[in-house]
Amino acid sequence: MNNAASSSPDTPGTATPSAPSESQSSGGPTSPMTAPARQLDGERIRSRLVTSCRRWQVEVVDATGSTNLDLLARLREDASCAPIVRAAMHQTAGRGQRGRVWQSLPGDSLTFSLAYVMPGGPAELAGLSLATGVAVVEGLSDLPLSAPQALGLKWPNDVLLRGGKLAGILIETVPAGPGRIGVVIGIGVNLRHAGDVATRIDSAAAAARASASSGLATPAASAPSVDRARAATETLSTAPTIPATPPAALESVLAEPDMSSVLIALVQRLATMLERFSAQRFAAFREDWEAMHAYGGSSIRVIEQGRDVLHGVALGVDAQGCLRVATDEGERTIASGEVSVRLLDPSSSVAASAARGVR
Repeated sequence: MNNAASSSPDTPGTATPSAPSESQSSGGPTSPMTAPARQLDGERIRSRLVTSCRRWQVEVVDATGSTNLDLLARLREDASCAPIVRAAMHQTAGRGQRGRVWQSLPGDSLTFSLAYVMPGGPAELAGLSLATGVAVVEGLSDLPLSAPQALGLKWPNDVLLRGGKLAGILIETVPAGPGRIGVVIGIGVNLRHAGDVATRIDSAAAAARASASSGLATPAASAPSVDRARAATETLSTAPTIPATPPAALESVLAEPDMSSVLIALVQRLATMLERFSAQRFAAFREDWEAMHAYGGSSIRVIEQGRDVLHGVALGVDAQGCLRVATDEGERTIASGEVSVRLLDPSSSVAASAARGVR
């Protein structure tokens, strides 16, 4: 399975760089009305990462179009610019899986991207989004959470908190010379106000259904999966027929999440993960992913284009990161990241998280 979306003229990854006007954060408040915990302190972030991520460029801006597009453009121009981490308080052109459009409120979500070049090609990236999920859970667990055991992973690229969608991952690639590939990983985490996120999703979904019933071709909403630009509402071209995973926010297990501290914790783990993945690939992360699998041993439904295509019991993943599902006809392997997975009994999600215990 390759969960990376290749950059080509037919994919979002080929868009031109974000709007040229962007505001660099010097580490001070982005607004007099913004509390320190709800802003990115560029100076503190760079000083904390200087040792553990000494090879990395660390960029913190107030606003840009899309941090993923920014870094994709940079890699195309000169792949030697990597590794880079780029975070923004606000992004105006964020994208998600399959061309989804993102909406979010600055300060309520942390959104950033990382650019990295590694040897190999697309085939060697199999399982990278799963390894990224492991690093995100580890980074969040480094924070003083009240219930770190409530974190889990949903195949292939979502981070859950008590069954709700806390964060998501989008990976895009670009050629980086003979025998090398450039990777841009977009990540977003809902920090607070999960109820507001749910309200925006419901409103967007209702508007989309109304438009669809009137014959208008306007986007509809789905769950808040997360790429480099948004950990909030995402919209699809058609309304889903199956309920999406509800959103979750970090504030339910961490009082007043500090945006800069969360970013530091995540980048430290992600930088280490990328070095390890570059050398050892997904095999080095498979056991950890299995231990964090939120749906392991649970009855699930596999959904494609809003319709059930398979029911079974989630067993885990294979060496390539493909989902293993036990069905009445035998074991099936799901290799496409274009499908979605849901629990047949959503109420079992919290119980499954608790049963895993503290890692």
